[in-house]
Amino acid sequence: MATDADLERLALALPGVELGTFWGGPAYVVAGKAIANRRPPRHDEGAVDPVTGEPYADLLTVHLGGSETKTEVLATFDPEVVFTIPHFARSAAVLAHMDRIEVADLEDLLDLAWAGRAPKQLVAERNSGGTTTATAKEES
Repeated sequence: MATDADLERLALALPGVELGTFWGGPAYVVAGKAIANRRPPRHDEGAVDPVTGEPYADLLTVHLGGSETKTEVLATFDPEVVFTIPHFARSAAVLAHMDRIEVADLEDLLDLAWAGRAPKQLVAERNSGGTTTATAKEES
């Protein structure tokens, strides 16, 4: 399963991503837009362990580029690992259990978030092979 070290390594490897803040907590951001942040335990509907009644403590919020990507993610990933809750009904964010997600799936999820939130020019440069992670960070 993925660790916080995996999350940091994968997120910071994406062009232009740096550690920033989102809603007062640490987040991985590109061009000022959050792509992922650890979610503090909250008693929101759907974010509580049905067995213990306690809020999940392992959740990662992943900010996707739009509702189409969110729909694709929810249809593709294991719903026991990546899911949404009523709180996110009007947003393009999903939640992922860090203690259940495989590293490769976390990498795919972060890449989708990055592609939807990064500046279009940066996405085009990466897709054309014109920018490395180091170059993108130096330019930002």
